[in-house]
Amino acid sequence: MPELPELDVLVTNLEANLRGAKVTGARPLSPSALKTFDPPLTAVEGRTVTGAGRRAKYVWLVLDDLFLVVHLSLGGRMTLSERTPPRKGGVLLVEFEDGRRLAVTEGGTQRRAAVWLVDDPQAVPQVAALGPEPLDPDFTPEVLAGILAKGGHVLKGMLTDQRMLSGVGNAWSDEALHRARLSPFARPERLGPDGVARLYEALTTVLREAREAMAAQAGGRVEIPKSAARGFAVHARAGAPCFVCGDTIRSVWLGERETSYCPTCQTNGRVLADRRRSKFLR
Repeated sequence: MPELPELDVLVTNLEANLRGAKVTGARPLSPSALKTFDPPLTAVEGRTVTGAGRRAKYVWLVLDDLFLVVHLSLGGRMTLSERTPPRKGGVLLVEFEDGRRLAVTEGGTQRRAAVWLVDDPQAVPQVAALGPEPLDPDFTPEVLAGILAKGGHVLKGMLTDQRMLSGVGNAWSDEALHRARLSPFARPERLGPDGVARLYEALTTVLREAREAMAAQAGGRVEIPKSAARGFAVHARAGAPCFVCGDTIRSVWLGERETSYCPTCQTNGRVLADRRRSKFLR
């Protein structure tokens, strides 16, 4: 699933490419993806793109006084071109006066991408419920400590709970926890000042580095780099050696998510048991 770094770059490039473009039409390619009916999607016709924005994993085009909000979900993608968009996995198509088309598609078997047309992104309930983002100017170690103190999750679960902390998902939480030398299944309320400080530094640094790398890869194009191009240290690298210590990267499952980690760097050498078969080792 695209996360904060990828989507931040996507929004920057959307605005650079589309500001001033006039919309001639928009239609849902998957009717179930459209979550609003008033105003109707036809209301975008004749409007001009005046900007683009993002909150966590929600991306929008500003069309004068309306906002076309998209959640790309697990396998969502956006492409901008003059070519006919692919039919497979189609979610939304926006057409512009200059002949370009913005296509939203979704890969995989699950269909969870969603579209809203609203007069304020906060009118989307999921957007209104989001927690703070790690790269917000007012996100401090004290803010992170307050979030972690609430507990209720293992550490990986809290980092990826969008109501607690938004914009971070499976991939970059794995990377931040590895950088911070913390177990994905540590109790967040028990980290202590040193653990919170390490996590804050790792989380913000990993996301900034990733955003810079994504910007270089995209090169101004409206696209999201594939997972294999993101240079992960641990995520999706189970069986490969850790770049830091040489130990073998392992993985376990938390719900529907595979969590990658290094035993030497993060769990004092212990290999975590898979929750699908037994309890996690702390």
